[in-house]
Amino acid sequence: MPLVTSSNSTRIWNKGIAMSVFRASFQHNDTYAFREHPVLTENQRVNQELVPDMSGTSHEGIHRCDRCGDLTSKWDEPLLGVIIKKRKYDLSITYDGILISSELFRSVYTANNLSGLEFRRLPDDTQFFAIHATRAIEFDAERRKTRFIKPCQHCGRYESVVGATPVFLKAGSEVDEREFVRTDLEFGSGDEKHPLLICGKAAAKAICDAKLKGLDLIPIEENVRSKA
Repeated sequence: MPLVTSSNSTRIWNKGIAMSVFRASFQHNDTYAFREHPVLTENQRVNQELVPDMSGTSHEGIHRCDRCGDLTSKWDEPLLGVIIKKRKYDLSITYDGILISSELFRSVYTANNLSGLEFRRLPDDTQFFAIHATRAIEFDAERRKTRFIKPCQHCGRYESVVGATPVFLKAGSEVDEREFVRTDLEFGSGDEKHPLLICGKAAAKAICDAKLKGLDLIPIEENVRSKA
């Protein structure tokens, strides 16, 4: 599917012009929030974007399941010591699934009366914020045939949740034009698991018009949204 873009930054896939709901896809910022950066071979560095290496030592004080090692308080961790390595992006993601915003994105968000995001300034890198959508909408895992792999009997979490795209939303999962929401399911493996970030049409337009760097906006088509 060809791209429609107003610059070399934010990209909106072609069918998105007439669509009302979008999924955001982010560039990695070469940063770990919960682990030391591992020493990588050249081949591992090439594959980091697809399969991030999680062999680095976990930071002290991070809450993990005693049995499987999964993060148990991921969205409440204070993110001490996190310094963003690739700093050119306005919206980006760490290898372990934390969304990061620049000051510019926060200004665009405020100026356009957008809603739905919580901003937490990074305590040790105050030019950036960790962001998280406050409202979740239901993902239709049954229709999408999402796979839940290797459940932990101790904490109830899964090692991996596979099958996020194309996005299937359950009936009644509405998104306001200026709103950001997250899916109720988190996708990926290990530390990297995170929900999809979804936004309405006006929010997508504001991001594109501001020529923000670091993300693509992909439309969620009506034929993959469950009917009531």
